[in-house]
Amino acid sequence: MKIDFLRYRFFAYGMSLILVLGSIFLLFTKGLNLGLDFTGGTVLEVKFDKNPPIGKLREALKDAGLESFLLQETQDGTFIVKLREGEKVSEAEKVLGKFGKHTLLRKEKIGSVISGELKEKAILAVLTALVGILIYIAFRFKPLWGAGAILALVHDVVVVIGAYSLTFREVNLEVVSAILVVAGYSVADTVVIFDRIRENLKIRKNLPLKEVMNLSINQTLSRTIMTSLTTFATSFTLFILGGYALSNIMFAFVVGVVVGTFSSVFVASAFVLDLSGRFSGGAPAVQESQEV
Repeated sequence: MKIDFLRYRFFAYGMSLILVLGSIFLLFTKGLNLGLDFTGGTVLEVKFDKNPPIGKLREALKDAGLESFLLQETQDGTFIVKLREGEKVSEAEKVLGKFGKHTLLRKEKIGSVISGELKEKAILAVLTALVGILIYIAFRFKPLWGAGAILALVHDVVVVIGAYSLTFREVNLEVVSAILVVAGYSVADTVVIFDRIRENLKIRKNLPLKEVMNLSINQTLSRTIMTSLTTFATSFTLFILGGYALSNIMFAFVVGVVVGTFSSVFVASAFVLDLSGRFSGGAPAVQESQEV
């Protein structure tokens, strides 16, 4: 295939700018629906003599006026209800009582101190991952290429978080883990394209950098599409059929795979191309001495 991807880079910049600014706007205006892990609250675990359908139990909790809760059914046949700080625990217990005889196995309160520590650790985990990826890319390529990969990665993470803000889905530690996996997926895609660009720069030394990049993106396009479609199909299936808790996690993958593929193909290489022309007069910004 001979698609001139970089010809559309300014359109891609515009799309990315809209997505990122829109996500930031949502985060400042609407915020995130932080889960129990980050806000504190109460955990109830009950065992019914005869388990009710989880869907009816969830609807009953909603009808009782409870908005921020998570309902899970364990492999042992018990139900776990997580209520965010401010929700009425007594109302939840009344609803549970309407579904027949049951035993309250556990009732725990997660304080604000613990939730604050979890929030700090989640932020630290994200920042540590970003720095680690930046060091890896800067070592394997030049710092300029690392900046392109990190820009694409931050772009993906911000848009995924913005999608959670837009849909007001709950953000908990599991979602943070999913976002980190999405970040790794995005970087892996970008590294494959960058590696092919570096190989072609050694072989086709007389070609302009833009042509080498377009050639490399086209050569890796089938791999990128097949990998993305396979991941998307699996994630989307689990998102639709996986139940509430799993669906909430898979939402990060569904959005992240689409946005990550877009940024790897259009944003990362385009950013390196434009900065290479600005800082090195169009010379290839790649370390010839470092082998894969």
